[in-house]
Amino acid sequence: MKVKVGLFGLGDMLKFKHLGDNREKAIEEASEQELPCSYKANDIARLYHPYKQYLIIKDIIKENEDTKSFILVADKSKQKELAPFKAGSYLSIYVHDKDNSLLSRTYSIVSSPKEVFDSNEGFYKITIKRVDNGALSNFMLDKATIGMKLESSEPGGFLTYNSLRDSKNVIALAGGVGITPFVSMAKAIVEGIEDFNLTILYGVRTSKDILYKDELLDIINKSNNKVKVIHVFSDEKLDNEEHGFITSELISKYASKFSDNSNYSIFVAGPTLMIDNLRNNELPKLNLLPKYIRIENSPLYLDGDSNVYNIKIITKGKEPLVIKAKGNETILEALERNNVMIRSKCHLGGCGYCRSRLIKGEYASTKYLKLNEVDKKFNYIHPCCSYPRSDLEIEVFEY
Repeated sequence: MKVKVGLFGLGDMLKFKHLGDNREKAIEEASEQELPCSYKANDIARLYHPYKQYLIIKDIIKENEDTKSFILVADKSKQKELAPFKAGSYLSIYVHDKDNSLLSRTYSIVSSPKEVFDSNEGFYKITIKRVDNGALSNFMLDKATIGMKLESSEPGGFLTYNSLRDSKNVIALAGGVGITPFVSMAKAIVEGIEDFNLTILYGVRTSKDILYKDELLDIINKSNNKVKVIHVFSDEKLDNEEHGFITSELISKYASKFSDNSNYSIFVAGPTLMIDNLRNNELPKLNLLPKYIRIENSPLYLDGDSNVYNIKIITKGKEPLVIKAKGNETILEALERNNVMIRSKCHLGGCGYCRSRLIKGEYASTKYLKLNEVDKKFNYIHPCCSYPRSDLEIEVFEY
């Protein structure tokens, strides 16, 4: 068989013939200097996605009778700097109480992404409102002190702006402390980090319940008309302010003010009752595509089971452990109460970070639970929104 080989093909064949010799020559001529212990790409990955963050409370600010803000900085003895984040992100905070039980919850970051790189000392700012029977909120408001050390996850969350997905015009629907991610977004817009128009409909009971009023007013004045805040009072009637609740009609009223008459995105953060009403009754009336609606859910709880169950915990490399769990607490809460720390982030069942394998037993979960087909096939659950309904045996992955 005759095969014609062109000039370029012949060159490739010759290179292949001498490949071994060329490799040996390159090895002989290479520098004897040791390879670096770390590469730039790995350093950047560790900065943006740290396994765990070690923080110190630098300052505590009283916002009102049942709300405080906390300035968190890096514990320099354990980490050099804080992980960057997008406006609208949250942190999962981990604290040990006096009984050494682990307490954890997620809180939106109020500060601007730019303030992580503050020239003096980068920081996160979170705001915590007291919640009935909220173990961590009550601990932070009553027991936390300046200088106290705590831990957190990397920043995360779905309530962030993406120009490829979201409209240039965003209407944010906030209730109570749900204003916090939108304060961060508003700051980022003024600082040039984000580029979109933000209209915030902020629902509160009375004017005394408004958070960040002066700060938002300052942002509005600096925003070149890109940030607007409309207060919606449920229990008060004030001149030039909206009264009642956030409805589809109210949303449409302010959407009609966009000069280009284009589509708009809806971002939502607030208490569960508000979110459920918007999701079930008001937002469907707007006929928006699903991609234009972003909702940050609030914690949801199941009641009605006062039994106590045994949970057998299987962890790789450790002896099995049996703990007691109440029927009215999540499996994650039972683990943390017994100082078993597993991976967790959103605490709502959406992110899947806490996924654990159910070996035996029955459980109930909130409507927020999102299991993919692989999880269902291999019997994985999300302990953060799952409640025991019998004795359980589970395999967990420690944090």
